[in-house]
Amino acid sequence: MDHGIWTIVPVLVVIVLAVVTRSSFEPLVAGILTGCVIAYGKDFLDKFIQHLTTALTDPNSGWVILVCMLYGSLITMMIRSGGTVAFGNMLLKQVKSRRSAMVYTWVLGLFLFIDDYLHSLALGAAMKKVTDRFKISREMLAYLVHATSAPLCILLPVSTWSIFISRILEQNGIADAGQGMQAYIRSIPFMVFGFIGILFALFVAGGLIPALWKMKQAEHRAAGGQVIPPDQGGLTPPEEDLENLTGKISYFLLPLAVLMAATIYFDFDALKGALIANFFTFIYFASSRALSLRQISGAILGGFNTILFPIILVILAFALKLVNDDLQLVQYVINGVSPLMSKEMFPAVAFITLATIAFLTGSSWDLYVIAIPIIIPLAQSLDANVWMAVSVVVGAGAFGSNAAFYSDSTILTAASTNIPTMTHGITQLPYTATVLALTTLAYVVMGHLF
Repeated sequence: MDHGIWTIVPVLVVIVLAVVTRSSFEPLVAGILTGCVIAYGKDFLDKFIQHLTTALTDPNSGWVILVCMLYGSLITMMIRSGGTVAFGNMLLKQVKSRRSAMVYTWVLGLFLFIDDYLHSLALGAAMKKVTDRFKISREMLAYLVHATSAPLCILLPVSTWSIFISRILEQNGIADAGQGMQAYIRSIPFMVFGFIGILFALFVAGGLIPALWKMKQAEHRAAGGQVIPPDQGGLTPPEEDLENLTGKISYFLLPLAVLMAATIYFDFDALKGALIANFFTFIYFASSRALSLRQISGAILGGFNTILFPIILVILAFALKLVNDDLQLVQYVINGVSPLMSKEMFPAVAFITLATIAFLTGSSWDLYVIAIPIIIPLAQSLDANVWMAVSVVVGAGAFGSNAAFYSDSTILTAASTNIPTMTHGITQLPYTATVLALTTLAYVVMGHLF
C-alpha cells in the first residue's frame, strides 16, 4: 500500500522528539507506535508486539546483540584487570598537551579498523583517562572516536563492512561470484565520505577546526573540570574506579590482538572473533592471576550489564526499521527524487538522498541490502560511473552510522564514553553536517568529471 507523505512521519516523530526530550528510548517507542498506526490501522498493537518480538529473535538483530554483549564483556575484563589503565598511563608519558591527546585518539583509532563496534567500545575505554587528564569533554572524545569508525572501515578491504558489502555486490550480479572484493576495491577511490570524514576529524583534533555550537559549551564545561555531562541521568554504564587498578599493558593489547586476528581468520566474522577473544582472555587472566575466577566471571556479567541499555536501544531501532520497511520508506524517497537525476548530478543527488534516509532511519547495512539493487541499475541507465555509484551507497550508509541519533554505532560510542546517546548525537551534529555538505559538493564535481 502506498501511504504517500505519511511514509516519512514515523522517522520525523523520532527525530523531533529526540531533539526535544534529549532522549532516545521514548522517541523510538513513539516512532514505532506511530508507524504501526499508519501501516496497520486498528491492528497496530498486535503489529507493535510482533515487531518487538521479531527484533529480539531475528538472526540479524540476534547477531548484533551477541556481538555487543561479547564486546562488552571483553572490554570490561580489560578494564578491571587494569589493562586499560596501564595503556592510558603509557600514553600519558607521551602526551604532553590537550592537542596531542586528541591527535593520539585519532591516530589510535586508525589501528582499530576491523569493526566499528570494536572501534567505538575499545577506543572510548582506552582514551578516557588520557582525555580526562587534559580536560577534554567526553562529548569531544565521543566525536573523535566515532568519526574514525565507519569512515575508516569503508576505506579498507579488511573490515567487516567491506566483506559484507562485497557479498551484496555478488548477490546482485554487480560482481561475479568470488569477485566481490575486487569490485569493492574499485569503488574505494570514489568513497569521498570516508576520506573527508577522517581528515575533518584530524583537523578538529589538531585544533584547525574549533569547537562548534553545543560542543563549544561542552568544552567550556570540561575546562572547568567537569568532563562528563551532568545530564547523563544514569542511563550510561557507570565509571569504573580506575585510579586504584594496576595491571600490565598486555592485559589490554593481547585481547585486542587476539580479537582482530580471530575475526580476520574466521572470514571477518565479528561474532566468532569476539567469542574466541573472550575465551582467550578468560584463560589468560586466570593463568596470569590478573583476576580471580570470581572476578573474571563478575567482569563478564558486568560487561553484559553495562551494554544492556544500548542493546535495548538497538532492538528498538531494529523494530523501527521493520516498520519503515513495511512503509517502503527507502523506495518512496528514491522514487521521489529519481526525476531530478541526470548523469552529472546522479552521484550528488543519490548521496544526499540516501544519506538523509540513513540519518532518519539509523540504518546502514540494511540500507545497502535495499538500496544497492535500486541505485546501481539506475546509475547504469544514466550511463553514470558504476563504481562511483557503489561508493555513493556505501558512503551514505556510513554517514547514517556516524550521524544518526539512534544508530547502533552512535549508541555504542555514547556508552563507551559515558554520555547520553542524544548528547553525543547533538554535539557532533555540526561536524557530521559539514562533512555531509563537503561530500555532496565533491560528488557534484566528480559527477561532471567521471
